[in-house]
Amino acid sequence: MVVETGSDMRLAVAILALLLVLASGASAYLVLQACGVLLPLTGTRISVCEDPGRAAVRAELAGALQDRDDLSAQVAGLEREIALLQCKAEPPPPPPPPPPETPSGLAPDAFDENDISVMEGCWELSSNYDVRDIRTNRITRFRYWQICFDENGNGREVMRATNGTRCEGRLSGTLNNGQLSMREPGNLQCDNGSEIFRRDVFCTLDAQGVANCDSLQPEINGRGSATLRRAGR
Repeated sequence: MVVETGSDMRLAVAILALLLVLASGASAYLVLQACGVLLPLTGTRISVCEDPGRAAVRAELAGALQDRDDLSAQVAGLEREIALLQCKAEPPPPPPPPPPETPSGLAPDAFDENDISVMEGCWELSSNYDVRDIRTNRITRFRYWQICFDENGNGREVMRATNGTRCEGRLSGTLNNGQLSMREPGNLQCDNGSEIFRRDVFCTLDAQGVANCDSLQPEINGRGSATLRRAGR
């Protein structure tokens, strides 16, 4: 009869434990492969690994959220800095002076500087201006004559007759030696097929601010007179 000693039993237990570990490892190797579970007998694999594309999206989203938090912190810091600033608004520029209260809307000395920009805007020439058709002797009466200039003296004029005829064209203005000169480049064309011979118009200001104008038609030596005033007065 053989009697086992305590050391023999401990050795046997150690060997059994080692065999159990090896068996468990082998089973795990067979069952678990590449982040998945391979079910025994059926051969079915259950995946537990995250798709690489989804992992990349998750990482990108995490980065975007971090950027948002960083920007929010920067905005909050800037808002605190702005709140501490003492802003002083510049006063608005003073409004332009109103036109002089004269019949023309021009100061008596407005032409003295020979600066044509004083004529910027629209003006009306008041005159009983009648023209005669040299072919038919028919008289056309004009009671509306408006001229508009830019700051450089480039302008347009419109005339309307009592019978509805409308004439329109370009003209230019200059200031020399205290006199306003307005010159048409050619005959003024009208919408009924007629035309008004080219005119030169000269205006001066008197001490009361009245603008007196004379017109000359060089081609036929025609003459006329009118007064000039700012439109709307």
